Amino acid sequence: MDNTAARAFSARIAYWTSQGLSGLALYQRLATDDELPAVFDSDDLAAIFGISVLSVKKARHRGSGPNFMRLSAKAVRYSRPDLCAFLASKYVSVRRAA
Repeated sequence: MDNTAARAFSARIAYWTSQGLSGLALYQRLATDDELPAVFDSDDLAAIFGISVLSVKKARHRGSGPNFMRLSAKAVRYSRPDLCAFLASKYVSVRRAA
């Protein structure tokens, strides 16, 4: 990750997991974490997800990515709560047999 916002996101995940949060609770806490940027751009999302910016754009056009704000023809932003809600929706909880 060479993106500042992505590094901050990763660092906050590490912090909150060290505090005992995981799963959906982790993403709910990240959504309100003021240490993170309020909005992310496509480059940020690509770095966070580990995919190309083109893949982020394709997901946006297919409607399979996070909710976004189109500020102009070329400026797209993703709010922190929308990004975290999207990640939480992708979380899969595995139940272990006792």
